[in-house]
Amino acid sequence: MLSYNVLRPTYQDIQISKPLPDDTAEHILLNYTCHVDHEGFDLNEIEQAYYAHNGVSLEHDTTWYKDGEADKGAHAIILPWIQQNEQSPLVIDHSQFVIRHPITGDAAEQIKRYATQRTELLRILSTEFKCGLDLCIDYIATDRVHPVVHIEWDYRNVSDMLGDIEHVESCLRDTDWKQILPIITRFNYMSKYSLDAFQQADFRSMLLFGRKSYKLIPTL
Repeated sequence: MLSYNVLRPTYQDIQISKPLPDDTAEHILLNYTCHVDHEGFDLNEIEQAYYAHNGVSLEHDTTWYKDGEADKGAHAIILPWIQQNEQSPLVIDHSQFVIRHPITGDAAEQIKRYATQRTELLRILSTEFKCGLDLCIDYIATDRVHPVVHIEWDYRNVSDMLGDIEHVESCLRDTDWKQILPIITRFNYMSKYSLDAFQQADFRSMLLFGRKSYKLIPTL
């Protein structure tokens, strides 16, 4: 019922340590936005500039809405994971790996110098490495669209994430969808007005993966 391919991009140990050129650094650091996504992986304009200067490609995802700027979407390291390869009542809405790297070395020292003129720049230097899994599956029934599962799990290191990748993929392979979907759809009807969205998401995730839906690590 759910036919898909699994992609496993090779992880690279990226260093965001090369400072911006002197002829552009002042304008960028004193004028570009520097709000830090406190829970996620969206990079602000200054972080984007450093990533680009260090040769790191970013994806622009217009479906991520941050800080009320829905027209801008989000910029982040987004790598594809589980890709659906044929139409089905089960639909993979999205599935991806996301990664955030700290700014270090000479680049961090450059930001510190300009922080004497713009204190909020120090927020950028407070971020640490983290990576995450994001998977969302829906079921298209005759009467409505049913959420099946949505997980967002963050990690401080890649090895822990790789272990959970294996866990999720094995659960998807072994799931008897004909048995599970009636349980999920019945639960969705019964809980629609009695449980909040997080409680509903946790139930579905526990049913499929034995773990809660969200495991978020703060960026700051």
